[in-house]
Amino acid sequence: MENLIKATKFDIDAIMNIEKEAFAEEIQESKDVFLERIEIFPDGFFILEENNKKIGYFSSELWNSVPQKGDSCFSLNHSALKNHKKEGTVLYISSIAILNEYKGNGLGYRFFSESVEKIIKSFPQIKEIVLLVNEIWIPALHIYKKCGFIEYGRIQNFFSSDGIKSDGILMRKNVEQ
Repeated sequence: MENLIKATKFDIDAIMNIEKEAFAEEIQESKDVFLERIEIFPDGFFILEENNKKIGYFSSELWNSVPQKGDSCFSLNHSALKNHKKEGTVLYISSIAILNEYKGNGLGYRFFSESVEKIIKSFPQIKEIVLLVNEIWIPALHIYKKCGFIEYGRIQNFFSSDGIKSDGILMRKNVEQ
C-alpha cells in the first residue's frame, strides 16, 4: 500500500535518486533546487512511499498568473523563491517522477491526481493548474489528458536527451471548486 506524505529536507537523497533514474542527465534538476522547493512550498511537495521505500516525488509552486511559452519561469532549475507566491491562483506542477519499477500499473496516475487534489483542497484560491511535459513522454501525456489537461502552447527544443531535442508541451486545466 502506498502512502502520500509531505517531503522534508531529509528526503533529499531519495528525491535525487528518483530524479537520476527518471530523467536524462541533461534535464535533471539540482539538489539545491529541490531543497528550495521543499522549503518554499512544503504543502506542495510530496513523497510517495511503499513499504517505507520512497518511490516517487511530486513538486509544485503557486504562481500569480499563467505564463506564456517564452517565460523564464519554465527554465530547468528555475528558482521557486523567485516565482512562488503564497496567495497565487495558479498551481504549477514543476516535477513528478516515480521509480521505473513502479511504472505501468496506474500508480503514476493515482499519485498525480491525489497530489493535485490534496493541494487544491488546501488552497481553495487555485483557479488553474499548469505543467510542462516532454512531447515524447507518452505515458505522462496520457495521464495529464486523462486528468483533463489541454495543450496551450509549445516550447521548441526545450528538452534534450543524448543530443536529441524535443519540444516541451505546455498544458493547463481550469479548477472547478
